[in-house]
Amino acid sequence: MFFNNKEKGQLVVLMSIVIFILILGLIIVQLIPSENIITRRTLESNQAFYLAQSGLQQAFYIINSNPDLAFLTLTLRRINDGNLLSYTMTYTNGNVFKFSYNISSISNGEYTITVSYTLSKLNSGGILIDYPIYKIRSEGYIPSINSYRVVRKIEVYGNNTEITLDPFKFAVFAGTSVNFSGKSAVIEGERLPDGTFDTAIYSNGPVDLNKPPLINGTYSPILGKDVIANDNTLSMPTLNEDYLKSVAISQGLYRSGGTVDLSNLVNYAKSNPNWYNSATKTWLTWSLVIYIDGDAKMAGNVEFQGTVIVKGDIKITGTGNKIKGILYAAKVDSVTNDLSIFGDPIIEGTSIGEAVSIGGNSTIRHNKQYIENIMQTHGITNVVKATKTKLKILSWNEF
Repeated sequence: MFFNNKEKGQLVVLMSIVIFILILGLIIVQLIPSENIITRRTLESNQAFYLAQSGLQQAFYIINSNPDLAFLTLTLRRINDGNLLSYTMTYTNGNVFKFSYNISSISNGEYTITVSYTLSKLNSGGILIDYPIYKIRSEGYIPSINSYRVVRKIEVYGNNTEITLDPFKFAVFAGTSVNFSGKSAVIEGERLPDGTFDTAIYSNGPVDLNKPPLINGTYSPILGKDVIANDNTLSMPTLNEDYLKSVAISQGLYRSGGTVDLSNLVNYAKSNPNWYNSATKTWLTWSLVIYIDGDAKMAGNVEFQGTVIVKGDIKITGTGNKIKGILYAAKVDSVTNDLSIFGDPIIEGTSIGEAVSIGGNSTIRHNKQYIENIMQTHGITNVVKATKTKLKILSWNEF
């Protein structure tokens, strides 16, 4: 059979098209993975993810068992007949601990964990606190860290420290009750930007509002707004007593036994020119701590700036008493102590006690700035005791 030139040209074009299609088909077949390959990749991806999750659980266990952990590196590697788990722990005090041990079971891959410890600003009671935050990164590898086909990575942020400053955001915080004598006292919560007041009084027990004094500018305070009563959401704050007591001792402002007259301690503090300017009659520091193991009284003309802690009853009477800062009357041996505020004192900051009684021409105002001054001077965790808890997850994501 013979073809003319025209037919030969058409045949060449047709063959070229056929060959192109065949080559393209072969390329596509090579590029498209088989069902088995897809299944294997999906399986290995899941295995890598489970390895990363397993690493997280191991890190959570170590953090919960070592609440003062600062840094951690943790690896799981396959060996001939099992796995080798190795980790290095660094504590907040700088101590380093290294350990490794064999695990008889054999995994399909390996994982590596890094844990770092930083401080992050979080709000508590209207005050920004440097909360310790853990950043945990877990990476699962199939089949190994050095030579892997698949890797899955998870990042988690968590916290294991509880610091509660909410009790400090009220003018008066009571652990059991609040009672009033007369209607001449003035009690004000923190003044808000719009000119109104935040809650002035918080009590775990009852607040006598039959004939209340002037609370947040009214003789008819609103329960739940101006006053919170019979509420156990918050509890008496736990102070870092070891630190505060040591400060008071070093400053010569610690006393115990009997009923201590605070005027003697305040006069002693005023004699120190680094603490008090007698010419301008102004305090120069927020670092002062008066700490009383027993009862105390303020009988008149006592002016102080800082922290007053009384592990017993404290009675304020007479005229001319002024306190700027934190007034704290605590519970001792499960005996309820009284914080009695009478006369015409001016207390600005916060007043915290078990059974609180207020009368006379007392003026009690919340002042957030004064509280922050004290917290910043000493460090928040030196004023309020931080409580270690199990790790709480703040965020989780795969990256």
